[in-house]
Amino acid sequence: MDNKYDMKKLTRQCAAEGAVLLKNDGILPFKSGTKLSLFSRINEEWLCRGYGSGGSVKHSYEVGLTEALRNCGELELNEELAALYSEFIKNNPAEENDPHSYTEMPVTSEIAKAAAEKSDAAIITIGRRYGEENEGRAEPGSFFLTETEKEALKAVTSAFDKVLVIINSGAIIDMSEIDSYGDKIGAILYAWLGGSESGNALCDILSGKISPCGKLVDTIAKTYEDYPSSANFGGHNFNFYKEDIYVGYRYFETFAKNRVAYPFGFGLSYTEFEYSGIEVNHCEDGFDISVTVKNTGAFPAKEAAQVYLEKPCAKLGNPSRVLAAFAKTKTLNPGESSTCSFPPMH
Repeated sequence: MDNKYDMKKLTRQCAAEGAVLLKNDGILPFKSGTKLSLFSRINEEWLCRGYGSGGSVKHSYEVGLTEALRNCGELELNEELAALYSEFIKNNPAEENDPHSYTEMPVTSEIAKAAAEKSDAAIITIGRRYGEENEGRAEPGSFFLTETEKEALKAVTSAFDKVLVIINSGAIIDMSEIDSYGDKIGAILYAWLGGSESGNALCDILSGKISPCGKLVDTIAKTYEDYPSSANFGGHNFNFYKEDIYVGYRYFETFAKNRVAYPFGFGLSYTEFEYSGIEVNHCEDGFDISVTVKNTGAFPAKEAAQVYLEKPCAKLGNPSRVLAAFAKTKTLNPGESSTCSFPPMH
């Protein structure tokens, strides 16, 4: 096919830049030569796509994290643990009928301790295959963790000093159980459903070839009940749409900031950024806005700058904050700056 784009390269880049780093206590990126123990069958049976139109796209291959680590060159895989999962998958094929999650291998303290003796860090992957006409449900194995997943968290965090949790999912899940471990979990990364190159893209992030630069497109609340739609969603025949214009982050920013675990637009990087020179100029089409972004850290990275507006309430009211525009910089080297300009806003 005559195409000026390298589709494999572009797919890998999109998957890496779309991942959102929620937490990092300094364990990422992993140093070259780090040996990793992968917990969850999902690492071998990676969820690259969801259901519906997007899930029906034909594809010639899919690269999961287990396969990608074997080919990475900079990071190593605990093959003994990987073999346990391969045997479990062989004896416990993935369920049919489009489940949101697959039955996981129980992780005992003995399995976790044996893995810790032969590796430097652990990755626990939580897999959820959501999609069109197969949305998440407020139950274990869907929005909530299963008991097997909870036991795995307990065993692995007790055996390892360095633990990364990766969410391989088409949408957000409950984070309260994961967050309850505090500093026992050093990093949390949402990988989403990143397509055929998902595993390779993750290796780029884990090894430090690319810094995470994705931002949340939803609010992660502290509990399911904190979402204003929770009381009225999920009916097969009828759902009461009560939120009016206060959907998603608009509700939390206006009425419930203290019920947010990770806010809309949030996402960490391996470096730090400084914003300066904000300019707002009136023009014929509204307002032109620009801002200078500087990489003040020690790691090359991109940053997504966001512009929010607070509108007059008038008689009908308005959210206290509304996303008006966003722009991503080029890769900025340490000390380098770039000016982001946004289209005229009315």
